[in-house]
Amino acid sequence: MIRKVYNVNNYWKVIVYYNVNYNFFNYIEDDLIKINASDKTIDRIYYNMYSKYAKACTISSFKHKTSVVLFNNHSNYYDYVNSIIHEAEHVKQSMLEYYKIPDKGEAPAYTIGYLASQFIGEINNIHYSY
Repeated sequence: MIRKVYNVNNYWKVIVYYNVNYNFFNYIEDDLIKINASDKTIDRIYYNMYSKYAKACTISSFKHKTSVVLFNNHSNYYDYVNSIIHEAEHVKQSMLEYYKIPDKGEAPAYTIGYLASQFIGEINNIHYSY
């Protein structure tokens, strides 16, 4: 499991867990508690990610201007990229909503590009056979 923290120009913090290892879920739980996720939310995340094997999830906190993103193992690089873009969109939506920025034009486009490139940069270190 890899944990990375991205600071989006001091506007938003994104904590990303790649290839979640459920033996160490307590680390993820600690980050979720820090952003005031309820016990029910944490239980739901664990259930969906572990028992239902969701590929990924994102939870955001306006109060803490933080998103926590979890990625399970993916079968190949392109599947991972698809999940990254999907979760980066959720992070972008939270940021725009918090700062009351309309989701149109250049700012949102650059934001999704920045987030996706940061997240993809980490999975380039994970080797998949094509």
